[in-house]
Amino acid sequence: MRIEVDRSIYSDECISKCVYSMLAEFDIERNLSDGIEIIEIESRAGLSDEITRSRFLSCLNDYKVRDVVSKETHDIRVILYAKAFADNDDYNENV
Repeated sequence: MRIEVDRSIYSDECISKCVYSMLAEFDIERNLSDGIEIIEIESRAGLSDEITRSRFLSCLNDYKVRDVVSKETHDIRVILYAKAFADNDDYNENV
């Protein structure tokens, strides 16, 4: 089965994570053509194309949401790390 993924919506990192997480159950081949990632995917367990497509798109969207959340919370995590590892005597919370 063939799935086309728009690279302007899903990053290479997002697609790569999704493909990697599914390699135990599926044979997957990737090709890039004019900003469109062409995914050839086949279930090793004989799942239908509809189920395979659904699982792939669900996985792809999961990694997309994780990427969005990671970007949105980056600054908060940096502040928390800095506060956690700061020398308490020299750290001023009001700065």
